[in-house]
Amino acid sequence: MAIDTKSTSTERSRAPRFLVWLLALAVVGVAGVLLTLVWFVGPSTHAVETVPPADAVVLFAGATERLDTAVHLMENGAAPSLVIPNGTDIEDAEDLCEGDASFEVVCPITDDVTTAGEARAIGRIAGERGWSSLIAVTSVYHVHRATFLLGRCYDGPVDVVTPSRDIGLGDLVDKIPHEWAGFLAALAFQPAC
Repeated sequence: MAIDTKSTSTERSRAPRFLVWLLALAVVGVAGVLLTLVWFVGPSTHAVETVPPADAVVLFAGATERLDTAVHLMENGAAPSLVIPNGTDIEDAEDLCEGDASFEVVCPITDDVTTAGEARAIGRIAGERGWSSLIAVTSVYHVHRATFLLGRCYDGPVDVVTPSRDIGLGDLVDKIPHEWAGFLAALAFQPAC
């Protein structure tokens, strides 16, 4: 009885190749999870009480908690100006945009109602006014993409504050795929401000 060495060696070569691919997939998966945790769950931000003063507080549209945090910062003297892109379209910000505040509120209408559009408007206003520092207010899951896009339109330092009562785990899991897609789209299709 003859042993078929050809099929035995082929099976041996397939097994290590499969294991290499499986290991590579596991490494990519672990790296993706770690990157997600760092970028979208636990980015480095300031507490409202510890953020240094700036020329303006800038708000990225979204949850009401973001607006509440921005107003709290303004009422505590964090900056002389608050920028709310498309603020007249945000129900809770309408009164502020119409002048019902004890501080300056700037509500530019953006060319598109996206994070990139907001970053362009903020960068343009900061350049026109000669601002040298900003405080950005956004949700924890949105910090990386918002600051990435803002960094393309504004050269100065940006401190970030997130609402103390941000979203829950279920909503966070729902938002992360959108943030990954938005970040990758910005990286691939929006190379400049």
